[in-house]
Formats: sequence, C-alpha cells, structure tokens
Amino acid sequence: MTFDPENAADPFRRGFRTLEALNEEAPSPEMNLHPHSSDDSEIVTYVREGTLINQDWAGGLGRIGAGEFQRMSTTREYRHRVINGSLLNPAHVFQSCITPDGTKFEPGTEQKRFPVADRQGILRIVASPDGRSGSLRIHQDVQMYSSVLLVGCHLIHDLAPGRAAWLHIVKGRVSLQEYFLGTGDAVGLEREEAVAFMAQIPSEILLFNLA
Repeated sequence: MTFDPENAADPFRRGFRTLEALNEEAPSPEMNLHPHSSDDSEIVTYVREGTLINQDWAGGLGRIGAGEFQRMSTTREYRHRVINGSLLNPAHVFQSCITPDGTKFEPGTEQKRFPVADRQGILRIVASPDGRSGSLRIHQDVQMYSSVLLVGCHLIHDLAPGRAAWLHIVKGRVSLQEYFLGTGDAVGLEREEAVAFMAQIPSEILLFNLA
C-alpha cells in the first residue's frame, strides 16, 4: 500500500494530489483484492501476472488477464468485488484510485491490453482524460504511463507548469537525479520541469502526470 490512511505519520496518507491510492497486491487463489474507498472513484487496475475476476453489483462477471489494464468508474451506488480468478496460482496486481473531476458520470468499465512490446523503452500512455493514443478514458486530468526498460534506458517526461508526477517502480532499479529507487519504491515530484530517470537493471515503472 503506497499511501496508508491509517498512519497519521505518513505525509501521503491522503494520497498525492488526485492519486488517492496505489496498491500492489498478490492475492492468493480465489482471494479478494483490498477494498477501495466507498466514494466515487476512478480505479485503474493493471494485472501484471495472473487473472482477476470482477463481479459487479448486478452479478455481471468480467475477466482481466496478464498485460491488461482496466478502468472502472465507480459511484457510491455501484459496488463490485474483485478476486483472483485462478484456483492454483497467485496474481500480481497494481490498482490505482483517482479522484474524479466532479463531473457527473455513469459507472462502467473499459479494458485494454498493452503488450510488453508496446511499452518497451517508451512511456506508453495507458489512461488519459481524452483517451489519446488508444488509452483508457478517465474522468480526471491525469495521464498514466507504463514502461518496461532495458539496462541503460533513459527516459525524460516533460511537466507543464503546475503539474506534478508520481513515479512508482514496479520492478527493478532506476536512478532519478542523485537517488536510486528499487522495486516497490516511489517518489512524488512537484515544481519540476521534467521527470528524468534511467534503468540500472531491467525494470518496469508506472508514471502519473497529475494536475
């Protein structure tokens, strides 16, 4: 759990800007994922390994496989349950919750596969407010990127004035300025012109560009 709302000493216990939560989970077979806030939320789920089954309040079932990203727009009236869809194997999942922009929206889901080959060595946009470049469409001024990096790959992401970034290391080790970040580490950046980082070993990251 990147942001711990129960830890009063955590300066990010309420999240970072509109990024409310970013949870890494490895649910055992048929185990539920951690429940999210009961408020309206935009939930983006990345299944890195395994399979998830999503059951909505009406009894509808959906499957999310490895390499797929799902956007779920939820409201107080729209409830769902997410479990590991395997009887034998654990899953490896990253689930982010984003505060919606306040406009009225209908609850629903959208799901797309972004193969590793399409994320290798670039920042592949996987979610955005306008669905640009085939990304998932979310109800907030946030761009979410995924990248798989070979050793020595150096990426730069420009930030417009007033924007911030949250960089999460899914796996590996990257250098950022004078810092080194390993698996599970994350950093928030404000008042910067760009985010620049380099893979020290084969790595995978998630990057959020936030208003």
